Amino acid sequence: ADTSTQENAWLVLAARALGKQNIALSVNNNAATGPLYRSIGEEELAQGPIVVANSGDTPLDAVISVSGAPTTPEPAAEHGFTLERRFHALDGSEADIGKAKQNDRFVVVLTVTEPQPEFARVALTDYVPAGFEIDNPRLVSSGDTGTLDWIENAGNPVHTEFRDDRFMAAFERRKGDATTYTVAYVVRAVSPGSYVLPQAMVEDMYRPDRFGRTETGAVEVAPAR
Repeated sequence: ADTSTQENAWLVLAARALGKQNIALSVNNNAATGPLYRSIGEEELAQGPIVVANSGDTPLDAVISVSGAPTTPEPAAEHGFTLERRFHALDGSEADIGKAKQNDRFVVVLTVTEPQPEFARVALTDYVPAGFEIDNPRLVSSGDTGTLDWIENAGNPVHTEFRDDRFMAAFERRKGDATTYTVAYVVRAVSPGSYVLPQAMVEDMYRPDRFGRTETGAVEVAPAR
């Protein structure tokens, strides 16, 4: 699981405190002293379990961080946020990105609902499926542009990024803000083929227990004729 910036700072402080203690451990029955920091890869785990035991008198906490790609797609989730992702043509009409043609352009509309707005820095990330690319970053809907004026509840991100594989937006949230806010960007189908439509995610950057995500999908891009 990923940790927030604040949690990482707490871990550093905890590590410093542990470094001053007399710690006795055993790793697969081999004695070890002092705090234990170790990264274990898939190949090492495949050889057998790693058993870490506290052989001293000092109570200890174990912090485990896991990273990697899930073997099956994660379902949509709502934990303080609801995130909806829709696809439209540039004129606002509904569009099916699952059956696209090469050079088609789509407006990706991301709508966040926060039933109980809190003071927070909120990060919104949408991963662009392979075979697509972000098209014309200036065509982004926010509260101060009318390029896509058909979008409702347009939000005001304090920061946006347009990377090769993702769109990112950051929002400063306060109590009393609107419960629903929307941002959009434009993608273009560039390479024929069948691709995974990754999840979009929204999260409170300092409260990892508050997040929301969409489902995973599938898209196909047919050659232009």
